This record gives sequence, structure tokens and C-alpha cells, in this order.
Amino acid sequence: MPADAPLTGKTAIVTGSGRGIGAAIARQLAADGAQVVINYVSDADAAGAVHDAVTQAGGSAIVVQADAGSEEGTARLAEAAIEAFGGIDILVSNAGPLFRPIPLTEMTWQDFGGLLEADARCAFHSTKAVLPTMIEQGHGRIVYIGSASSGHASPGLAHHGSARAAVTTFARYVAAETGRHGITANVVAPGMVRTDRTAAAGPMLERIGAMTPVGRVATPEDVARAVAFFAGDDAGFYTGTVFPVDGGLSA
Repeated sequence: MPADAPLTGKTAIVTGSGRGIGAAIARQLAADGAQVVINYVSDADAAGAVHDAVTQAGGSAIVVQADAGSEEGTARLAEAAIEAFGGIDILVSNAGPLFRPIPLTEMTWQDFGGLLEADARCAFHSTKAVLPTMIEQGHGRIVYIGSASSGHASPGLAHHGSARAAVTTFARYVAAETGRHGITANVVAPGMVRTDRTAAAGPMLERIGAMTPVGRVATPEDVARAVAFFAGDDAGFYTGTVFPVDGGLSA
């Protein structure tokens, strides 16, 4: 790892980083020099593969099984980061439940409220777990993964867009309360992202990609590069912002 990598000496927790966007974020932060806590709930093999990719590239990482939507699980993540690396400089709150598009006329309160609660719990508990350490250190970077659907409504995504809008509002309150401690809180809001979980929606991905000015949907690496910027020292004056990663679709 280059000695002048922008995140050298920093420790990052990335929730839900065993696959997809979270895995790409973990790899990117490690490539930029950070020591990374890789988090998973049930797929140990996938998280192990991310760990192997990081270490084989010369990075440093540990893997922690924990529910990022619980107080106990996020406390375990914070404790593991401090024990292994001595502190917590970066939190990427990425974890969230799987969902499927549902027309509003067919959506139940459990569909809507359940996703809203689950996303909010992940953001809330992970933030609460890292704030004491960040406040004591006098610095920290928190990046929440939001969604373009929270600002631009699409049919079938009322539950997802509303849940991520709640996370976005929460991030602004975190920014307002923690800036005086040297902590920033920002939201990276992807549009449609090509992952293993969205692969089955191939025709829809192509249609959405054709609508964007750049002619494609995002990759996990596109999202990861935006996160890496907000995790770094150059983003010290950015807080409470929402950064779309949608290829200009919202322009």
C-alpha cells in the first residue's frame, strides 16, 4: 500500500460489506490505505472473500459477524475496530434489508413500515456506536448510503425511497450535532446499481441505463469512489450533503 495513500492510518467500519456495494466500498477504502472492518450477518464465505481480496492487495482488514441493525451488533463492531486498530475514523452505514418493488396499491404496512424501521435502525445504531470514540478523538467521517429514490419517486419504491429519505434526514441531524467535534456526516445516494442482486433485472437495468446521460447504470465501484472521497480529509468542509451517483439521471 503506498505510504501516501489518502486514508493511510485510518480505520473504517463498513456495515453490510460482505457483498455488492458494501464489498466494493471496503475494497476501495482499503486500496486508499484504510484498515477496514468488514461486516456480515449470515454469509461468512462472501465476507471472507472480501477480506482475502483486501489482504492479497496489501491492505489490512478484519471480519466481524454482527447485526448492524441492533445495538449489541454495532457495539461489537465498534469494540472490534478499537481492539484491532486502536480507533474508529470512518463509518460507512451501508447495511439494510433486501426489498422488492411493490405497487402502492398492493403494499402492506408491514412492507412499508418494516423497511422504514430496518433502515433507520441500521443508521441509528451504527452511528451511536461510533460517536463516543469519534468525539473523544475530535474527528470522524460518517457516510450513509441513501438512494436516488428518496428524491425522485419511482413506481413500486415508496417503501424504499421513504426509508432512505429518513436516513438522509437523520444524517443531516447528525451533521448538525457533531460538526463541532470535527465529525462530518454525508449521504451518497446511488440510483440503480448493477450488482449480483440486481442481475435478474437485466432488461430493466438496460432501459434505465439508456435513460442516463452517461448511458449506463452505476457499478458498485462508482459508489465506492464517491464514498472514499467523503471519507477523506479533503471532504472536511462537506457535511449534511447528499451526493447523487446516478449518471446524471437526476440532473
